[in-house]
Amino acid sequence: MAPPAADTRALNELIASTLALLKQFPSSLSPSNMTSATTIANPPNPLQVLRDSATLLKAHTTKVSLLAINKPFTPSAITKILLDLSGTCLPAIMSAVQVCEQEKSTWGSLMGKEIGVRILRTFKEMENLLAELKSIADGNSAPARRDSLSSTGVVWESCDALIELEKVGIAGLAVKKAEQYRDSIKDAIEELQEWREGSDPDNEGQADELLDSDDEGVDGDAESLDDIFNAANSMPKDRPELRQLVEEAEGKLKKIVLLHTALVKRRLKTFKASEQAHVEALDAILLHLKTAQSGVDDLAGSFYDLDDNGAKSELAKCVDEAKSACTIARLSWEGKEDEFTAWSKKWEEAIG
Repeated sequence: MAPPAADTRALNELIASTLALLKQFPSSLSPSNMTSATTIANPPNPLQVLRDSATLLKAHTTKVSLLAINKPFTPSAITKILLDLSGTCLPAIMSAVQVCEQEKSTWGSLMGKEIGVRILRTFKEMENLLAELKSIADGNSAPARRDSLSSTGVVWESCDALIELEKVGIAGLAVKKAEQYRDSIKDAIEELQEWREGSDPDNEGQADELLDSDDEGVDGDAESLDDIFNAANSMPKDRPELRQLVEEAEGKLKKIVLLHTALVKRRLKTFKASEQAHVEALDAILLHLKTAQSGVDDLAGSFYDLDDNGAKSELAKCVDEAKSACTIARLSWEGKEDEFTAWSKKWEEAIG
């Protein structure tokens, strides 16, 4: 028996308004909207707000998914859950971003940006689930149980990512980011080593059909063409100065990796957000580390383009960014010299 038309119409209208609310969130993150937002009196801990609202959102999406795949389809029951979801969970989640911006001296830029990214993912996955729900409400066949629960599972994962922020806090997030940047640089070092040694398993032992010696006019240009087409796979053997520069870059990048490890152990894991200056310093350290990591990609690109000067410039930028992070972290959070202080001086001398 088909559900009453009025119930189905009410559900579709609610789905449309909820989708509009979800799509509105990215624009609410703009600086102008943030600045003009109403100040929240006695703001709560935004990480706790995210934890509680994301936990409730998981429960609601589970109920909606089960109602969607079980017969008879009851739009009125789903409407009731969606009303609660759109009236409680979603506004609460969005308020966390506003609190972070309002209390930036406490939560910093790193946490605020991360919250925004994770909420965007959650809302995007909710849009997908609601689109699936609308398809069912419009009379299309319900998806297989496994598929529907899989969609709900993706929403769950994004909610778990929001809940995680309350568990790790600012220090834990900083550690996670620094380790990600460090691992990315490690990968770049390995790729540069492979490129320097010419060990490209995908092309090893394979002739380039574009350089077939039977082709007219190729014989005289084969060597130069080989450099052009294979530069991205292996370093030309007749560029000793480039090899030396790559080896120098590898050495400096390894020292930057060591800096990440030392910072994680001696500064990030010991961080306590007691003062605004400390929060700002932590943000600055992570920004320099991120910029250095991004610069490593440009460095590798310069090498693959056989651009010596470009590689030297990019390497200098990476080193400068790492040095800046080291300088900010030189003293402990209590403003005193410690083991890291002494180590940092030796590190700067070593990296040159």
